[in-house]
Amino acid sequence: MDPLLQTLLDIIKYIIPSLVVFLVCYVIINKVMEEHTARLQLELRKTTASLLTPLKLQAYERMILFLERISPQNLIIQYNDGVNSANGLKFLMESSVNQEFSHNLSQQIYISNQAWNIIKVVKEEVVQLLHTVASSMDANSTGIDYSKAIVDRMMEENRIPTQKAIDFLKAEINLYF
Repeated sequence: MDPLLQTLLDIIKYIIPSLVVFLVCYVIINKVMEEHTARLQLELRKTTASLLTPLKLQAYERMILFLERISPQNLIIQYNDGVNSANGLKFLMESSVNQEFSHNLSQQIYISNQAWNIIKVVKEEVVQLLHTVASSMDANSTGIDYSKAIVDRMMEENRIPTQKAIDFLKAEINLYF
């Protein structure tokens, strides 16, 4: 047999087992690394969840507080001092709603998109209620007349605009905890 051919066969005899050993090692190391990465990701998710859970709970609490503050009956109690005209009281109440909303904008990153959308809709419903009732008032109407008209409208519709959002947030919190 030709010495060159013999040398080539000898080289192949050593390279093939080496390649097999290399491939087996590569597959095993790759598998171990994937498992390690998965374990680290799980640990990171647990740590993140433990850090975010109090922030999420606080956000839900703040949004319920926001909804309570912008509920028409609480706005009436807070701003109806008996001195303001209907338009003056409407302005104070609407400003308060918008200010409270602006103050709580950052909470949307901690609550679900659906909850945030409901909160935005309810805020707009409250503002719309304030406008609708104000547009039905006479120019000489007092804040007391305006407050009575708001309460009458809510009784007529048999609902408090903010209550459905509060109920939704409570239900969503119960899903988490």
